[in-house]
Amino acid sequence: MDGLARVKADLAFTVRRLYERGLVSGVGGNASVLIPGRRQVLITPTGYFKGGVAAGDIVKVSLEGEVLGEGRPSSELPTHLAAYRARRDVRAVVHAHPPAAVGLITAGVDIPSMTPEHAVMVKRLEVVGFAAPGEEGARAVGGPLRRCDVVGIRNHGFFSLGADLHDAASRLEVLEESAKIYIAGRGFGAVSGLAGSDLASVRAVYGRE
Repeated sequence: MDGLARVKADLAFTVRRLYERGLVSGVGGNASVLIPGRRQVLITPTGYFKGGVAAGDIVKVSLEGEVLGEGRPSSELPTHLAAYRARRDVRAVVHAHPPAAVGLITAGVDIPSMTPEHAVMVKRLEVVGFAAPGEEGARAVGGPLRRCDVVGIRNHGFFSLGADLHDAASRLEVLEESAKIYIAGRGFGAVSGLAGSDLASVRAVYGRE
């Protein structure tokens, strides 16, 4: 398997993983990755069942949005491209709809850092109001994506940026885990996340402070 084929396989696997973990529905969510050494991006196709996306379904586009080859890219392509243009450190973008986390931000509730993994991987989260997928969504999250690696859109989902696909997808997994822990804890009374010196200690252990 050559390098490009491997990247396509990793991208397809990432989307299937999101589906299997309940972070996207059959038709929701998308992901992309920057092709090393090229001004090109691989992105998941629009309208495909996310539990069955294969490497052959992946669409290649330029950073200017031109489709290179066959297939129709996700309708969220403008936001993915905006992230790559704005951040030189970003190599992958994942968009998902983790239900507990989306429910909390839609209700206006901040998601605390409930675990060390959250403290390390999601150091800052910004939330914007609802915006339709496509150019409108790209404009809504463009500013926040310059400042943080995860941005939430109420009544919709989250965009997560990373150095690779694993990095970007894992941020959403730990975010949803914190949301579930917070909701479970609230059922028994007050619950709080890590804060202050605890956050600093955890990040120091992992070299992220």
